[in-house]
Amino acid sequence: MSGRRTGQVLLMLAGLLAWAVQFTIIYGATSTLCGREWADTTFLGIGLIHAVVLVSTFAALIVTALALAWSLRTFRRLNEQAPPADLFMTQAGALTSGLSLIAILWQGLPAFILPACA
Repeated sequence: MSGRRTGQVLLMLAGLLAWAVQFTIIYGATSTLCGREWADTTFLGIGLIHAVVLVSTFAALIVTALALAWSLRTFRRLNEQAPPADLFMTQAGALTSGLSLIAILWQGLPAFILPACA
């Protein structure tokens, strides 16, 4: 696989990878902190679990939004003469990044609605 194609695949999967990392961090931190009964610990006036969820959610949103913007910019630069694989990969990257933004928000929102170890 050439370097250019590898970059296209990584860009296409960037949103999904960011969501997977956020998902792992949220559930790993929640289960660890709740299991050790550290759920009431605070950091900068906010619960530690909520702080981990907030930071990981914002980081994943930023990475995914950048991937979406980059995919859309690349798609606009391509013309009808571009290889079909390039068109498909940029469209798929934009679609997966957009869907990943929704999944990341959906994953991070319940942490602020429900108690930490409910």
